[in-house]
Amino acid sequence: MTDFKPTETSSTLLANGKSSRLREMRNKNLNLSAPAITNDQKTAPANLKDQIQPELLLAQQLINQQLAEILAGLPVGKQQSLFKIRYGMDLDALKQQPIHHIVKLLKIRHPQLLSPGGAMKNILKLTYNGQQTL
Repeated sequence: MTDFKPTETSSTLLANGKSSRLREMRNKNLNLSAPAITNDQKTAPANLKDQIQPELLLAQQLINQQLAEILAGLPVGKQQSLFKIRYGMDLDALKQQPIHHIVKLLKIRHPQLLSPGGAMKNILKLTYNGQQTL
């Protein structure tokens, strides 16, 4: 028995143009494996007042922590669908809601969010991204 060693190795068994399904799966995997920008790395919107930005960042961090804890408790392949079943909306729709609604839905307990004062009252009316709700 001789061991067959190809002179040129390929990462896929089929050539790139042979299967559209494999091409879609490959593109999907490449998109998922790209490093995602975390919300901590994003900058706050510039149109907000300087006094509101720290409170908005605090609210975003608390929401991110709670979401991470919730998603960590769900099976890896079904996190998005089970989250949607449990909370009635997916993560993108959740982040379009006002912060006070997100805090109530995720049952976040933090002194500044439970009894808001000053700029925190204004933050609770904004969405997760700092946009004004209608």
